[in-house]
Amino acid sequence: MNKLIYFTNAVDQNSFKDYLKKWKVSPNLSNQNFHHKLIKALSAQFEVEVVSVRAINSNFAESKLDALKVEDGNTTWNYPRVSVNRLSKALLLNSRINKSLKLDESNYVIFVDALNYSLVKTAYKLHKKKGYKIIGICTDNPYNISFTSSLYIKNLMKYATKFDGYIVLTDGINRVYNLDNKPFIQIDGVNEDKEIKTKTQFDKPYIYFGGSLMEEYGVYNLIDAFKELQLDNIELLICGHHLQKDKLFEKIGDNQSIRYLGPINYDDNLSLERNALLCVNPRPINPKIDDYSIPSKTLEFLAAKSLCVTVDNKLLKENYNDVIIWAKSSSVKDLKDAIKVALSLDNKDILIEEGYKKVMSRTSQKVIGERISKFLSEFFFN
Repeated sequence: MNKLIYFTNAVDQNSFKDYLKKWKVSPNLSNQNFHHKLIKALSAQFEVEVVSVRAINSNFAESKLDALKVEDGNTTWNYPRVSVNRLSKALLLNSRINKSLKLDESNYVIFVDALNYSLVKTAYKLHKKKGYKIIGICTDNPYNISFTSSLYIKNLMKYATKFDGYIVLTDGINRVYNLDNKPFIQIDGVNEDKEIKTKTQFDKPYIYFGGSLMEEYGVYNLIDAFKELQLDNIELLICGHHLQKDKLFEKIGDNQSIRYLGPINYDDNLSLERNALLCVNPRPINPKIDDYSIPSKTLEFLAAKSLCVTVDNKLLKENYNDVIIWAKSSSVKDLKDAIKVALSLDNKDILIEEGYKKVMSRTSQKVIGERISKFLSEFFFN
């Protein structure tokens, strides 16, 4: 069996439940979920040595995490020692990774999260030392990432444009990274086909959103839209990471039908999606990023067999136009109108089933694993 090395900040799902509890303010879980699902897809085709450099900072309850190794079927999770100390990370990360990663004489291919400079730099050193081909996992345009400096992007792209191949989510992302037209494969995302709990602790029917709770991503408009709808016996459940929890609570106010559940683990999130009356992704249209970002949350809703309301998005419409209830914008009025349409549907079970079939035919772990296996066989494994 051919073998892969996968550089990421994601954590295996069993360990992640405890890891998540140690954050004082929860991190964005989209990166964790995407890489977890992609690693699982790859492990059905290959032996995968994951190098997970767990993210910790002053927002983390502990100052360090010791080295750890976790076996999970065809996947070995190698966790080097990490600490809050930035100097320690800068000087010792490479040696700690080498110490944790035990390689045989196989012809490995390296996968790396192309948005993370320290991972890219470390992966590139291994590429130069061993001659392994390196593939960038490109999930967004790095120039659009918040809280990054121009120097960070410059250093990142110095390595990222030299990869041997790319996995990209959009044509726009490929144009940013793949300047020399090297081999690439484009995917919408990855979704897990797994049994999901069909019961939750909530007795009332509910509308659900789980994701980033920053105001600019539309969740505050969703709250206002829900309030104005005044739906009898229906709740709005919200979970996810936040930067200004007090501001979120102020927006919710004393409305007893809106519940903030905090950050939750992957399985509980899927269960809430599966059992929702409908799921809403209120993220607004942004011409600056829409060529580079497929709303993975919406695809996850479809894969969980949820009725889905989403703000207009041209990349989603290319393949999922007829299985989503579209809001023209993220305004309170347009979200209200779309939710009304969704709640009044007579054929929602048919729409849900068609949405599930369509998204899984393009993004299931089996489909993605097989497509990447074919891609690697054609260009990287002899």
